[in-house]
Amino acid sequence: MKGFNVPERWRGLPLLVLASFLFALMALFARMLAGLLSVGQVVCGRFVVGLVFLALYYPAVQRRPRFGRPLLWALRGIFGGVSVYLYFLCIEQLAVGPAVLLNACWPIYGSIFGFFFLSERVSGHLLGGLIAATVGAGLVIWGTSMETPSVSFGVGAWAGMLSAVFSGAAVVAMRALRNDTDAATVFLSFCVFGLVFGLPFALADWRPLTAYTSLLLVGVGLASAVAQMVFTYAMGYVTTAMGGVGSQLTPAMSWLLGAIFLAEPVAPLAILGAVVCVAGVLWGTGILARLLASTPKHSGRPTA
Repeated sequence: MKGFNVPERWRGLPLLVLASFLFALMALFARMLAGLLSVGQVVCGRFVVGLVFLALYYPAVQRRPRFGRPLLWALRGIFGGVSVYLYFLCIEQLAVGPAVLLNACWPIYGSIFGFFFLSERVSGHLLGGLIAATVGAGLVIWGTSMETPSVSFGVGAWAGMLSAVFSGAAVVAMRALRNDTDAATVFLSFCVFGLVFGLPFALADWRPLTAYTSLLLVGVGLASAVAQMVFTYAMGYVTTAMGGVGSQLTPAMSWLLGAIFLAEPVAPLAILGAVVCVAGVLWGTGILARLLASTPKHSGRPTA
C-alpha cells in the first residue's frame, strides 16, 4: 500500500466540511472531560493518540516523514501546540459552542499572516471583517454569560481569542510547508511540539484516570488525528482564506452537539453574535463578496 489519492471533486472544501464535523466532535469530548482531568492532561492525551496514529500510519503506507524546512516545521508545531492548549482552556471555561466560535475566528488572523508571509491576496474588506468578528465574539461571550453567570469568562474568553491568533499562524506555516512535505509530517510536528508544550501543565495538575476519562481521551485524540490529517490535506488545495469557509461549520456543529448531548443553553444574543462573527469572517476573507458576485442575476426580461 503506497497511499491513496482522493478524487479531485472531493478535495478542498468538501474535505474541510468533514474535518469541521470531526473537530466539533473532538470539542464535545473535551468539554465532557472538563473538571475530570486538567487541561494539560487533555492536551497530552490528544497528542499521544496522534503519535500512536502516526506510528501505525507510516508503516501502513510505507512512507517516511519528509521534513522539508525544519525551522518552519518546528514553528508549525509550536504555534499549533500553544493554540490547542489555549483552545482546551477556553472549552473548559465556556460552553462548547462559544468556545469553538472564538477559535473559529482564526481565518481573519490567518489572512493577515498569509498576506505578510505568503504574499496571499487579501481583500479590502479585511478590516471590516475583523471588526465584525470581534463584535460578534463579544456578543457571544455576553449572551452566554447571561445564561450561565456562574461561569468565569475572563480567562476563557481571552484564551479563546488568543487561540485563534496562534491557529492562524499555525495554518499559515502549514500552508507554506505543504509545498515541501506531506500532511502526515506536518501533523507529526503538531503532535511532537504540542506534547512537549502540554506535558509540564499535565504533570503540575495530574488527576487520576478512569475507564470513562480514558475512553474520552481516546475519542479526543482519534477525532483530532483524523480531522487534522484531512484538514492538512485539504489545505494543500485551497488558500488560507478559503480554508476558513469550511471551518465556519465547526461552531454550528459544536453548538448543536453541546445542546443535544450536554444540554448547554443557547442564548439568543449568543446566536446573534455567532451570525455576526461568521459573517465577519466570511466578509473579511473576501469569500462572501465572491459568493454574492457568483449569484446569477436576472435581467427581468421574459423568456420564450
